[in-house]
Amino acid sequence: MQISIRHACVDPDDQPFDVAERKGVGHPDSLADLVADAFSQRYSSWCLREFGAIPNHWVDKVNLVGAAADVRFGGFDILKPADCYLFGKITDQVGATQVPIEEIFRAVVLEILPAALGDRRILEHLRLHINNTRGTAVDHDRRFYRPDAALDINTVLATESVANDTVVCVGTSRRSLAADLAMRLERRLTAEAFRQAVPAAGTDVKVMVVRIGSALEVTAAVPFHPELVGSWPAYRASLAEAQSAVSAELKSLLDQEPRARHVTGLSLHLNTKDVPGRGYLAPFGTSLGKGDCGAVGRGNRYSGVIEPLRPASGEAPAGKNPVHHAGKIYTALAAETAERVLAETSVYTEVTIAARNGGQLDAPAHVLVSVDRDVDALTVAEIEEVVRRVVAGAPTFAARFIATEPLARFRDGVPL
Repeated sequence: MQISIRHACVDPDDQPFDVAERKGVGHPDSLADLVADAFSQRYSSWCLREFGAIPNHWVDKVNLVGAAADVRFGGFDILKPADCYLFGKITDQVGATQVPIEEIFRAVVLEILPAALGDRRILEHLRLHINNTRGTAVDHDRRFYRPDAALDINTVLATESVANDTVVCVGTSRRSLAADLAMRLERRLTAEAFRQAVPAAGTDVKVMVVRIGSALEVTAAVPFHPELVGSWPAYRASLAEAQSAVSAELKSLLDQEPRARHVTGLSLHLNTKDVPGRGYLAPFGTSLGKGDCGAVGRGNRYSGVIEPLRPASGEAPAGKNPVHHAGKIYTALAAETAERVLAETSVYTEVTIAARNGGQLDAPAHVLVSVDRDVDALTVAEIEEVVRRVVAGAPTFAARFIATEPLARFRDGVPL
């Protein structure tokens, strides 16, 4: 493992401008990520209990296809159900023991969607599909793909738990002010307390925060349940309730944020596409209920937000195997490394892990550490020690993943 440390980045809050976006928990892309990771977690847990090991699987191609609907003020009609597709290579049998992947998938969807939406009715208009591409290949021992007994899984993994792919994964020490504000505001807007204050609001919100100098501009899209707003005036009344509630939440967040003390301007824009007679109505509080689709990897990044001005990898961690899928493991470890460097040395960093297919998980080919200042030899040594310590934990990542509920991580930012 070659570690390279250079003065090659700038703290995002020291940049002249910044922008970040957060897709809400009810957004179809967020739902796809949650279903994929929750399935992998439940599948892994079931197999650990039954076999003492986690067989090969990956489901990072979950897709949600929206329902066809006629939507109007006062109600909606579902013309075609929504569809949830589980695509991937899943070991569904170990020896004579079947792994109940259909039951696990159904249980995950029936739990995640109502919890994320605060509404169970979408389950009445939902079809589930599994396309399992399980097979064998010569890149691994045959038992890696098709174990004849539980013992085979650990026997094979003892020598074949290596990086499954060549990947480049990036993590940063922390989110910017704009990104933190977008993330925290989305959490407030999709919380039960907000829905009590604005009963017609759904959870498929989107928050964008732009910072130019010391001025912040916040744009949010908040959906409303059609059956709860019977007319354009009723919609406008609910939107006014939301505007007032969002303004209060925003003020509360800024009052709690030390970095906001330098903010000199703030503006808030809500549902900016609206024109008289036309607003953001979404059956079940999500655009999935009116034809929009969701896919793994199109939602928030691992950090919980989309920060286009920060470096990022193209990996979609959700649904990847936690034992040896490098794109999942190194995405988490790059972020953890950057966070630990900041905590232990007070240096903001951006960490890039470049790993080769087949490499040992605790020894990726390169770890590139960009720091926001010139550092002395002692600090370089401290950073190298952090890198080695965090990366050495790669083989234990699966246990950390299984111990963290995906929905809790989405809502609370619980690290893996």
